[in-house]
Amino acid sequence: MNEEAVTPREAIPALTPRGAGGHQFVLYADACSGVPGVPHEATFAAVNAVVARLRPQPKFICFPGDEIQGLTADDAALRAQWRHWLDREMAWLDRAAIPLYHTTGNHTTYDAASEAVFREMLGHLPRNGPPGQEGLSYWVRRGDLLLVFVNTLWSGHGGEGRVETDWLDRTLAAHADARHKLVLGHHPVFPVNGFSGAYQREIGPTDGRAFWRVLVNHGVLAYLCSHMLAFDVQIHEGTCKS
Repeated sequence: MNEEAVTPREAIPALTPRGAGGHQFVLYADACSGVPGVPHEATFAAVNAVVARLRPQPKFICFPGDEIQGLTADDAALRAQWRHWLDREMAWLDRAAIPLYHTTGNHTTYDAASEAVFREMLGHLPRNGPPGQEGLSYWVRRGDLLLVFVNTLWSGHGGEGRVETDWLDRTLAAHADARHKLVLGHHPVFPVNGFSGAYQREIGPTDGRAFWRVLVNHGVLAYLCSHMLAFDVQIHEGTCKS
């Protein structure tokens, strides 16, 4: 975003870290857009307009899933949605200056074919995930901050509501020196505002328990997720879920 494009009167003061060494970023998700002329496009544009007015601008943006409407068996149509989202709806963002990190979601990676399209269209994402999930799960290190992006619906692990934990455990152990550790995924681990449903609304109980144990054991600050369209913050065993 061009700093001169927003006047001081239009600028929105951003929440910034206290003192030196913090990390300022924005997290939002579930646009379900990518189709010209439909209501979600206008809603997403309104949200983007707010993010674009933040001053200072964030150092990076995290988008934990469901960027586009998706859910189509037509790979060409799926690619077209991604192109519209990236090239038109997110054209305001200078992604070289402000990296955009994604997770998988139920609207974008619902079978092996859509996973392949996800990898293709988001080719900038690191390929350092577990075997078979390269480009679907990955980690990013930014100084003393570790970001781990997990896939909560890999087709090779049974689909929606399941998550791998062995690679996650090893990754967190390898970055034990990180002062701040955040894990991001699409599905919640615990019910949100009373809405419950294993596998569809939150990660299944077996994987969910194992996943949370890994986060707690490694002192992860928070698991940041989306999927359920409600603001919700919970603390479980000292680790935040938001």
